[in-house]
Amino acid sequence: MRREVAAEWVRRSSLRSTWWCLVAAVVGMTVFAGLMGWSQLSRALENPISGDGVEFAQLTSQGYFYLVQFTVLVLAALAATDEFGNRSIVGTLTWNPDRAVVLTARVLVTAALAFGTAIVAGLAGMGILAVLLASHVTFPLGDVLATVFGAGVCMALFAALFVGIGTVLRGTASTVLVGFLLLLGLPMVMQLSGIDLVDDLAALTPGLAGVEFYAAGDVGFYTAPFDGPINVTVVVGWTVAALLAAWSELRARDV
Repeated sequence: MRREVAAEWVRRSSLRSTWWCLVAAVVGMTVFAGLMGWSQLSRALENPISGDGVEFAQLTSQGYFYLVQFTVLVLAALAATDEFGNRSIVGTLTWNPDRAVVLTARVLVTAALAFGTAIVAGLAGMGILAVLLASHVTFPLGDVLATVFGAGVCMALFAALFVGIGTVLRGTASTVLVGFLLLLGLPMVMQLSGIDLVDDLAALTPGLAGVEFYAAGDVGFYTAPFDGPINVTVVVGWTVAALLAAWSELRARDV
Protein backbone atom coordinates (compact mmCIF):
# COMPACT_ATOMS: atom_id res chain seq x y z
CA MET A 1 0.00 0.00 0.00
CA ARG A 2 2.83 2.43 0.82
CA ARG A 3 4.41 1.85 -2.59
CA GLU A 4 1.10 2.30 -4.37
CA VAL A 5 0.35 5.52 -2.47
CA ALA A 6 3.81 6.81 -3.40
CA ALA A 7 3.21 5.88 -7.04
CA GLU A 8 -0.17 7.61 -7.03
CA TRP A 9 1.41 10.72 -5.52
CA VAL A 10 3.97 10.76 -8.35
CA ARG A 11 1.16 10.48 -10.90
CA ARG A 12 -0.86 13.29 -9.34
CA SER A 13 2.01 15.66 -8.51
CA SER A 14 3.59 15.36 -11.95
CA LEU A 15 0.51 16.74 -13.70
CA ARG A 16 0.04 20.48 -14.04
CA SER A 17 -3.73 20.02 -13.97
CA THR A 18 -3.48 18.93 -10.33
CA TRP A 19 -1.76 22.13 -9.28
CA TRP A 20 -4.04 24.27 -11.42
CA CYS A 21 -7.03 22.83 -9.54
CA LEU A 22 -5.43 23.54 -6.17
CA VAL A 23 -4.41 27.08 -7.12
CA ALA A 24 -7.86 27.76 -8.55
CA ALA A 25 -9.47 26.73 -5.25
CA VAL A 26 -7.26 28.98 -3.13
CA VAL A 27 -7.41 31.96 -5.48
CA GLY A 28 -11.16 31.55 -5.96
CA MET A 29 -11.80 31.50 -2.22
CA THR A 30 -9.53 34.50 -1.67
CA VAL A 31 -11.23 36.57 -4.36
CA PHE A 32 -14.67 35.50 -3.15
CA ALA A 33 -13.85 36.41 0.45
CA GLY A 34 -12.52 39.77 -0.69
CA LEU A 35 -15.68 40.57 -2.63
CA MET A 36 -18.03 39.39 0.11
CA GLY A 37 -16.00 41.09 2.83
CA TRP A 38 -15.90 44.39 0.96
CA SER A 39 -19.62 44.19 0.27
CA GLN A 40 -20.43 43.56 3.95
CA LEU A 41 -18.02 46.30 5.03
CA SER A 42 -19.67 48.82 2.71
CA ARG A 43 -23.09 47.96 4.10
CA ALA A 44 -21.88 48.23 7.67
CA LEU A 45 -20.31 51.63 7.03
CA GLU A 46 -23.50 52.92 5.46
CA ASN A 47 -25.74 51.40 8.11
CA PRO A 48 -24.04 49.90 11.19
CA ILE A 49 -27.15 47.89 12.00
CA SER A 50 -26.75 45.93 8.76
CA GLY A 51 -23.40 44.68 10.05
CA ASP A 52 -25.12 42.81 12.87
CA GLY A 53 -25.76 39.14 12.29
CA VAL A 54 -23.02 38.68 9.70
CA GLU A 55 -20.97 35.58 10.49
CA PHE A 56 -17.70 34.46 8.98
CA ALA A 57 -18.96 30.86 8.67
CA GLN A 58 -21.76 31.99 6.37
CA LEU A 59 -19.45 33.87 4.02
CA THR A 60 -16.80 31.15 4.02
CA SER A 61 -19.37 28.41 3.43
CA GLN A 62 -20.61 30.21 0.34
CA GLY A 63 -17.07 30.19 -1.03
CA TYR A 64 -16.77 26.45 -0.48
CA PHE A 65 -20.21 25.79 -1.95
CA TYR A 66 -19.91 27.91 -5.09
CA LEU A 67 -16.19 27.50 -5.86
CA VAL A 68 -14.00 25.11 -3.90
CA GLN A 69 -16.15 21.98 -4.17
CA PHE A 70 -16.13 22.21 -7.97
CA THR A 71 -12.34 22.38 -8.12
CA VAL A 72 -12.32 19.26 -5.93
CA LEU A 73 -14.76 17.66 -8.37
CA VAL A 74 -12.45 18.35 -11.32
CA LEU A 75 -9.40 17.18 -9.38
CA ALA A 76 -11.06 13.88 -8.46
CA ALA A 77 -12.50 13.38 -11.95
CA LEU A 78 -9.05 13.73 -13.50
CA ALA A 79 -7.49 11.45 -10.89
CA ALA A 80 -10.06 8.73 -11.55
CA THR A 81 -10.32 8.90 -15.34
CA ASP A 82 -7.08 10.13 -16.91
CA GLU A 83 -5.44 6.69 -16.87
CA PHE A 84 -8.47 5.18 -18.59
CA GLY A 85 -8.28 7.87 -21.26
CA ASN A 86 -4.61 7.35 -22.12
CA ARG A 87 -4.65 3.59 -21.41
CA SER A 88 -1.89 3.84 -18.81
CA ILE A 89 -4.27 2.01 -16.47
CA VAL A 90 -3.06 -1.19 -18.20
CA GLY A 91 0.46 -0.59 -16.91
CA THR A 92 -0.76 0.41 -13.45
CA LEU A 93 -2.78 -2.79 -13.02
CA THR A 94 0.01 -4.91 -14.52
CA TRP A 95 2.47 -3.63 -11.91
CA ASN A 96 -0.09 -4.00 -9.13
CA PRO A 97 -2.93 -6.40 -10.00
CA ASP A 98 -4.66 -5.81 -6.65
CA ARG A 99 -7.33 -3.39 -7.81
CA ALA A 100 -8.58 -2.67 -4.30
CA VAL A 101 -5.10 -1.41 -3.36
CA VAL A 102 -4.90 0.76 -6.50
CA LEU A 103 -8.33 2.28 -5.84
CA THR A 104 -7.60 2.82 -2.14
CA ALA A 105 -4.30 4.56 -2.88
CA ARG A 106 -5.99 6.80 -5.44
CA VAL A 107 -8.70 7.74 -2.96
CA LEU A 108 -6.21 8.44 -0.17
CA VAL A 109 -3.98 10.70 -2.25
CA THR A 110 -6.84 12.60 -3.87
CA ALA A 111 -8.68 13.02 -0.57
CA ALA A 112 -5.49 14.27 1.11
CA LEU A 113 -4.98 16.84 -1.66
CA ALA A 114 -8.59 17.97 -1.35
CA PHE A 115 -8.33 18.21 2.44
CA GLY A 116 -5.14 20.27 2.32
CA THR A 117 -6.52 22.53 -0.38
CA ALA A 118 -9.72 23.18 1.58
CA ILE A 119 -7.72 24.03 4.70
CA VAL A 120 -5.43 26.47 2.88
CA ALA A 121 -8.32 28.03 0.95
CA GLY A 122 -10.39 28.39 4.11
CA LEU A 123 -7.61 30.01 6.11
CA ALA A 124 -6.84 32.37 3.22
CA GLY A 125 -10.50 33.36 2.99
CA MET A 126 -10.76 33.80 6.75
CA GLY A 127 -7.68 36.01 6.69
CA ILE A 128 -9.19 38.30 4.06
CA LEU A 129 -12.48 38.48 5.96
CA ALA A 130 -10.69 39.23 9.22
CA VAL A 131 -8.77 42.12 7.65
CA LEU A 132 -11.95 43.65 6.22
CA LEU A 133 -14.51 42.89 8.92
CA ALA A 134 -12.55 42.65 12.19
CA SER A 135 -14.35 45.70 13.58
CA HIS A 136 -17.80 44.27 12.82
CA VAL A 137 -17.45 40.48 13.09
CA THR A 138 -15.77 38.38 15.75
CA PHE A 139 -13.46 35.55 14.70
CA PRO A 140 -13.11 33.10 17.64
CA LEU A 141 -10.14 30.88 16.92
CA GLY A 142 -11.94 27.70 17.93
CA ASP A 143 -14.91 28.41 15.65
CA VAL A 144 -12.64 29.36 12.76
CA LEU A 145 -10.66 26.14 13.05
CA ALA A 146 -13.84 24.07 13.41
CA THR A 147 -15.31 25.59 10.25
CA VAL A 148 -12.14 25.13 8.21
CA PHE A 149 -11.52 21.60 9.48
CA GLY A 150 -15.13 20.61 8.82
CA ALA A 151 -14.86 21.90 5.27
CA GLY A 152 -11.60 20.02 4.82
CA VAL A 153 -13.21 16.76 5.93
CA CYS A 154 -16.19 17.36 3.64
CA MET A 155 -13.98 18.16 0.62
CA ALA A 156 -11.94 15.01 1.29
CA LEU A 157 -15.16 12.98 1.31
CA PHE A 158 -16.26 14.67 -1.92
CA ALA A 159 -12.91 13.78 -3.50
CA ALA A 160 -13.39 10.13 -2.54
CA LEU A 161 -16.99 10.24 -3.79
CA PHE A 162 -16.01 11.53 -7.22
CA VAL A 163 -13.03 9.20 -7.55
CA GLY A 164 -15.57 6.43 -7.08
CA ILE A 165 -17.98 7.87 -9.63
CA GLY A 166 -15.14 8.54 -12.08
CA THR A 167 -13.88 4.97 -11.76
CA VAL A 168 -17.34 3.69 -12.65
CA LEU A 169 -17.95 6.09 -15.55
CA ARG A 170 -14.31 6.19 -16.81
CA GLY A 171 -14.87 9.51 -18.54
CA THR A 172 -13.85 12.95 -17.31
CA ALA A 173 -16.72 14.85 -18.90
CA SER A 174 -19.38 12.43 -17.67
CA THR A 175 -17.91 12.45 -14.15
CA VAL A 176 -17.87 16.25 -13.99
CA LEU A 177 -21.44 16.36 -15.30
CA VAL A 178 -22.74 13.86 -12.75
CA GLY A 179 -20.82 15.63 -9.99
CA PHE A 180 -22.26 19.02 -10.92
CA LEU A 181 -25.77 17.58 -10.92
CA LEU A 182 -25.28 15.99 -7.50
CA LEU A 183 -23.73 19.08 -5.93
CA LEU A 184 -25.94 21.78 -7.39
CA GLY A 185 -28.21 20.93 -10.31
CA LEU A 186 -30.36 18.17 -8.81
CA PRO A 187 -30.96 19.77 -5.38
CA MET A 188 -31.80 23.10 -7.03
CA VAL A 189 -34.41 21.48 -9.27
CA MET A 190 -35.84 19.55 -6.31
CA GLN A 191 -36.15 22.74 -4.28
CA LEU A 192 -37.85 24.54 -7.17
CA SER A 193 -40.49 21.80 -7.38
CA GLY A 194 -42.55 23.44 -4.62
CA ILE A 195 -43.36 20.01 -3.14
CA ASP A 196 -42.47 19.82 0.54
CA LEU A 197 -41.44 16.17 0.45
CA VAL A 198 -39.20 16.66 -2.59
CA ASP A 199 -37.74 19.81 -1.03
CA ASP A 200 -36.89 17.85 2.13
CA LEU A 201 -35.34 15.03 0.09
CA ALA A 202 -33.03 17.59 -1.57
CA ALA A 203 -31.30 17.89 1.80
CA LEU A 204 -30.15 14.28 1.35
CA THR A 205 -28.06 15.11 -1.72
CA PRO A 206 -24.31 15.38 -1.01
CA GLY A 207 -23.98 19.07 -1.89
CA LEU A 208 -26.64 20.37 0.50
CA ALA A 209 -25.82 17.87 3.24
CA GLY A 210 -22.17 18.90 2.94
CA VAL A 211 -22.75 22.63 3.25
CA GLU A 212 -24.99 22.07 6.24
CA PHE A 213 -22.17 20.08 7.83
CA TYR A 214 -19.27 22.50 7.31
CA ALA A 215 -21.40 25.63 7.77
CA ALA A 216 -22.17 24.46 11.32
CA GLY A 217 -25.90 24.17 10.82
CA ASP A 218 -28.10 27.23 10.56
CA VAL A 219 -25.10 29.56 10.44
CA GLY A 220 -24.97 28.81 6.73
CA PHE A 221 -26.89 30.47 3.93
CA TYR A 222 -28.96 27.31 3.52
CA THR A 223 -31.09 25.82 6.31
CA ALA A 224 -31.77 22.13 5.94
CA PRO A 225 -34.79 20.40 7.46
CA PHE A 226 -32.39 18.00 9.21
CA ASP A 227 -29.80 19.06 11.79
CA GLY A 228 -26.95 17.26 13.48
CA PRO A 229 -24.83 14.25 12.49
CA ILE A 230 -27.28 13.18 9.79
CA ASN A 231 -25.65 15.62 7.36
CA VAL A 232 -22.14 14.17 7.55
CA THR A 233 -23.71 10.70 7.60
CA VAL A 234 -25.40 11.47 4.28
CA VAL A 235 -22.10 12.53 2.70
CA VAL A 236 -20.33 9.44 4.07
CA GLY A 237 -23.16 7.25 2.77
CA TRP A 238 -22.88 8.65 -0.76
CA THR A 239 -19.11 8.21 -0.64
CA VAL A 240 -19.22 4.62 0.57
CA ALA A 241 -21.82 3.71 -2.05
CA ALA A 242 -19.73 5.26 -4.85
CA LEU A 243 -16.56 3.49 -3.70
CA LEU A 244 -18.31 0.13 -3.45
CA ALA A 245 -19.64 0.60 -6.98
CA ALA A 246 -16.15 1.59 -8.16
CA TRP A 247 -14.53 -1.43 -6.55
CA SER A 248 -17.12 -3.77 -8.07
CA GLU A 249 -16.76 -2.20 -11.50
CA LEU A 250 -12.96 -2.17 -11.41
CA ARG A 251 -12.88 -5.77 -10.24
CA ALA A 252 -15.45 -7.15 -12.69
CA ARG A 253 -14.73 -5.14 -15.83
CA ASP A 254 -11.69 -5.50 -18.03
CA VAL A 255 -9.54 -2.41 -18.63
